[in-house]
Amino acid sequence: MEIKINLNEYADVSFIKKLLSQIKGITSIEVSENDKTYSWEEIENSEYFGKVMEQSENEYKNGKSQELTDDFLDGIFNKK
Repeated sequence: MEIKINLNEYADVSFIKKLLSQIKGITSIEVSENDKTYSWEEIENSEYFGKVMEQSENEYKNGKSQELTDDFLDGIFNKK
């Protein structure tokens, strides 16, 4: 089982970890930053996605593309 706690930037993380470690039943404490996941809709609607797609399209129009062979793709995905 997991419990997720969101902290503000001024939280005393080391104190909170020490406090939690003293509670019976807690087996581990993990701290992560910016552990945000995005939906596909959020990604598609972001300004960065639009810029990447535009850059990719421009590179393709300017002949800066590379065809990938089946052997190359199999090598990437360790398929034999």
